[in-house]
Amino acid sequence: MKHAVDDLHRIGFKLFVKDDARIQPRELVPIFHGWIQTGAIDQLVIDVADYAHLHEGPGVVLVAHEGNFALDCGGGRLGLQYCRKQPAEGPLPSRLAAACRILVKAATLLEGDPALTGRIRFRGEELELVANDRLLAPSSDEAFDAMRVALSPLVARLYPATPWAITRNPDSRERLTLTIRAARPTTLAALADRLT
Repeated sequence: MKHAVDDLHRIGFKLFVKDDARIQPRELVPIFHGWIQTGAIDQLVIDVADYAHLHEGPGVVLVAHEGNFALDCGGGRLGLQYCRKQPAEGPLPSRLAAACRILVKAATLLEGDPALTGRIRFRGEELELVANDRLLAPSSDEAFDAMRVALSPLVARLYPATPWAITRNPDSRERLTLTIRAARPTTLAALADRLT
């Protein structure tokens, strides 16, 4: 049976940095400007905004027409987030996979950037998914169940030989937020291969 979640387009994925990362969000300002100049991201990129002064805020944001990228400090955990803003083609499982693919590509670019000299690495075994539409995806058990069904094929693809779990932030005042955790560490390269 179709659920309103199936019409969700505003999707945000976040990859968390490893605990030993030694980077300040403002270091990404020139890197994001470089992405604009070189077309490193296959999106209509507009600008870079620095919100690093905000406590547990969005850090530094690369604004694009289709979605925004941010070295985000939300929840007190540093990570790279991609939030899709515009409608995308296909059913929800395909849209989830496409958004995740975009995030993994951007994280791979950051890990390989010579200006960061290996000071940032991402934990491939944990992802956060946020539904940025409270009307279509309220923070409810019913919406969580529908989202989990749509998300499970992607998670099974990302972690084919590893036990994994999808949990929900139980605070109904927050946006519907799901955490995906695999039992064993996974590299970005492995995730990228599984998303092709």
